[in-house]
Amino acid sequence: MILLDPLNVLIVLVILGVLAVIAYKTHIVTKSGLVAAYFLGLAIWLLTSWTWFLIVLIFFAVTAQFTHYKYKIKRQHGAAQEKGGARDWSHVLANGGLPLSIIIIGFLTIVLFGQMNAFGRLEVGLGPLIIPAPLVIAVSFAAFLGAVATATADTLATEIGLLNPSPPRLITKPWKVVPPGTSGGVSLAGELATLMGTLLIGGIAALLAAPFWINFFGISLMPEITGFAPVTMIIVAMVGGVVGCAVDSILGATIQGMWSCDVCGKQTEKKHHCGEPAIYLRGNRFLDNHMVNIVSCLMGAFVAIALYLFLFGIGFA
Repeated sequence: MILLDPLNVLIVLVILGVLAVIAYKTHIVTKSGLVAAYFLGLAIWLLTSWTWFLIVLIFFAVTAQFTHYKYKIKRQHGAAQEKGGARDWSHVLANGGLPLSIIIIGFLTIVLFGQMNAFGRLEVGLGPLIIPAPLVIAVSFAAFLGAVATATADTLATEIGLLNPSPPRLITKPWKVVPPGTSGGVSLAGELATLMGTLLIGGIAALLAAPFWINFFGISLMPEITGFAPVTMIIVAMVGGVVGCAVDSILGATIQGMWSCDVCGKQTEKKHHCGEPAIYLRGNRFLDNHMVNIVSCLMGAFVAIALYLFLFGIGFA
């Protein structure tokens, strides 16, 4: 965790300010998205370290680039991100809120229940359970990776899948062809993008935690992470992200709220389309795309935790 002395805080504030301005000027975020991303990044950095923040930053930077990639073609499909591809506060929180929540839960668990044992090691007492603090941090990081990998995979699958040469198919009915951008639609390009996104997040984490930083430079970039091998980070991120992304597609194809645009006739997950209120078709009215994103990221986090604990239990972590 970063030391909260004035100089460190000032450095963080300046770096985040520069990044926020760049994001706004390059149309990655709107004004509300800028504010949300700034405080989200600030909380993540101060509660963990710059490495955790970097993983989230890479997610936002990479997905933003693919959101803008061939934007005119996506707009012709009627599935391009609104506001020229810029993300507002709701998008930022839907994708970054859960990773931050995981961090806060892990942080408070150690602060509120942590205690030193007779050997001078920090432990967390949860009722009858006594858990080493490093294991709590490792589990929190696994959940963090699962959530970020899911968000990355889902966004890339959507943005790259829109450019697939052939129309997507509904995940719950693979024989049914659906228009590009349909919730629950999957394609070869989208599935490859899912794997690419999860590998990206797992790979960055593994690179930051790799032992060669100590072997060659005498420093550890992630000293707070122990008992979590770099290869395990890749596995946990990929499995958690793929499962989370699949859950997102299944929810989108079944119970997510869907509307019909009275202007262009397109089925959409948005309550407003083409500047006009859309007509409700099916699904849960309150389960919009943001809620589906949160639920799928939560599932990705749970799967990542379960897989990490399994690998830890068999001595592979």
